[in-house]
Amino acid sequence: MIERVAIVGAGTMGAGIAQLCAQSGLSVAVHDPIPAALAALTGRLSAALASAVSKGKLTRADAARALERVRTAPALDDLAGSQFVIEAAPEDLALKQELFARLSRALPEAILATNTSSLAVRDALARVESPERALGLHFFNPPAAMRLVELVRAPATGESAFALARSFAQDALGRVPVEVADTPGFIVNRVMRPYYVRAQALLGPSAGVHAVDAACRELGGVPMGPFELMDLIGLDVNLAITRSIYEALGRPERFTPPTLQAELVARGALGRKSGRGFYLYDAGRKVGENPQARPPRPGAASPAQAWRQLRDALAEEADRLVAEGGATPESVDRAITLAMNFPRGPFQWRREGASA
Repeated sequence: MIERVAIVGAGTMGAGIAQLCAQSGLSVAVHDPIPAALAALTGRLSAALASAVSKGKLTRADAARALERVRTAPALDDLAGSQFVIEAAPEDLALKQELFARLSRALPEAILATNTSSLAVRDALARVESPERALGLHFFNPPAAMRLVELVRAPATGESAFALARSFAQDALGRVPVEVADTPGFIVNRVMRPYYVRAQALLGPSAGVHAVDAACRELGGVPMGPFELMDLIGLDVNLAITRSIYEALGRPERFTPPTLQAELVARGALGRKSGRGFYLYDAGRKVGENPQARPPRPGAASPAQAWRQLRDALAEEADRLVAEGGATPESVDRAITLAMNFPRGPFQWRREGASA
């Protein structure tokens, strides 16, 4: 049974995973080589736990106990005794490889997991000693609220470590683990890519940003259209993932990083966090479309046609992933509905003969 967990990285994702583990009753040690990041951790966790209390998700006593379960670890050696390590460092391959080389020496008995979202798990873990105890465990932001965890085998991952990681995610953390091959973007980032890339090619005089988003919500029953979602994620973050998957898959034309998005990012229009992206924001509230969010070559789709084309593009990408052996149709549907809060996954839409 896993009782002591180490998190490497005290940023947004690392702090979120630490919160989830602490709320689940586990003892958590958080390491970050940047002293300021560790110093900010308690405040970050306190704010997140207070928010959970205000929403009725935790009692004040539970929040206080969760905070007490988290300690900072200025050095890797301070993680001694941890049974399960989750790396949540920046998406820099050399950095991750060096971290795992050091972690595997410092914690020779622990299960080692990378939370990478855009790098190949096998590459991130290339320098692990005893690689049979290493794998990918990809959480979604915010980890305390998102139920899905993508579980990824590296070439040398042992069955016992994989089974323990599945049990840890499911039983200790209460998440839903979905197995996926070590393929670019895994399930969610890969299958959802057309929702962001293709949507920008469909913009036109009759299908503006707001109109396309509204059609996706109304016809598809999805919580957010592609442009709202990119603004929430951050146009820069979303674009970086697109570029990573585009390169890793051999630069397929369908995933060519959109010029419009790159131009917006270059202008500092990063979405909600910067006050402008595809939309304009005032104090976090959407106030209109960004007039700079106009494609260089307008598309000819109507809003309804745009939704149907996006839905079909997701289904086609899901077909490719399954044909490559990356996941099963059931895993794809489960991952998309859990991570994106879509009412159906791409294979469910097809089975039900959606005609919207």
